[in-house]
Amino acid sequence: MQREIIKENYAKKDANRFETLPMNSTKLIRSKWFIATFFFFYFGILWGFFQWVYKSEILLRSLYKSNGPPDSDQVVMLYNSMMKKVPGRQDVNAYYRLGKILTKAEKRKEAIKVLDKIIKTTPENQRIRLWLAIELYNQQRYREAEKHFVILLRNKTG
Repeated sequence: MQREIIKENYAKKDANRFETLPMNSTKLIRSKWFIATFFFFYFGILWGFFQWVYKSEILLRSLYKSNGPPDSDQVVMLYNSMMKKVPGRQDVNAYYRLGKILTKAEKRKEAIKVLDKIIKTTPENQRIRLWLAIELYNQQRYREAEKHFVILLRNKTG
């Protein structure tokens, strides 16, 4: 009998415990502050993930738009990360920007590698082929440059 009374008292205390809380879960979810805080953290995490995923593209654009000479360490890091990937047709503009940045940073051998990678992806791109031929010529790699000049002349006449 006494055990039953004790059990009833505990059951009442458990039931009262939730009623005495200042805000239950339904009220908390409906609270404007909770919603604002939740969305603030949600979009903060989403923005951080976006920055992490598109880190190299963001760095590429900032280096491309800068007027001064690019930071050599950043250029090398960007070059190494992008050269690991196999470019698709949609990546040609990004690799073009990388080539321009490398040329501006006086890293012409790396720029030639980038241009060669673009040509393998889009062999019909005459603007890139001309740029590659000129860079090869300036590096005194005449035989390689000649091949690209011949291709350009064939396309021009034929």
